[in-house]
Amino acid sequence: MKTKKILNTSSGFVTADFVFSFLLSAMMTVLLFALCFSFTVIEISQYIAYSSVRAAIPGRRNFDEQRTRVNDKFLQLTTNPVLRPLLTNGWFSLGLRDVRLYETPDDSYQEYDEGGTIVPTAGVRLTLTANILNLNLGPFGRIESETGNGFSLTIGSLLFREPTQVECQELITTRYNRILDLSDAYPTLGRAGASGDNGYYRMEDNGC
Repeated sequence: MKTKKILNTSSGFVTADFVFSFLLSAMMTVLLFALCFSFTVIEISQYIAYSSVRAAIPGRRNFDEQRTRVNDKFLQLTTNPVLRPLLTNGWFSLGLRDVRLYETPDDSYQEYDEGGTIVPTAGVRLTLTANILNLNLGPFGRIESETGNGFSLTIGSLLFREPTQVECQELITTRYNRILDLSDAYPTLGRAGASGDNGYYRMEDNGC
């Protein structure tokens, strides 16, 4: 029967601790990189959302033109040579979810109404999917979304609604005609240039 040898030395244990610490540090570095990079892309996506709706709001002729401007601006930014690599490398994907310009009360984000006074707003919402956060950390396990399709979030930008050119012109015409109806003395001169005839055309300086 062989005699069992009892090791009286702890040499080699530091190696195991080093390997474990190295793996843990490497995995934490990967995780922090993914989180920091995701926050950066989120900020960029918020800028894209704001720029898209901001390009549509002021001075557009009608709602169709505003929606076209939203899509054009979104496409311009997401295909920009600087931003495009961030959104097409497989780590992230950004899509235009919806556009609501308050053309009617139903054309608004009523789900954000908390029962107070509703201020007419126009806005867009984007969907950002961060596939980079679906991480395989080796011996420490995996991090993935519940659906397995990546971590997604909605990014929105809402601005106060401004009247379109058509709405503004209709309001000015209606207001002008009501002023002329206040007295029998007004229509003679006022209506003479209502349609631009007689070399006279009305202009108003107080907007809509």
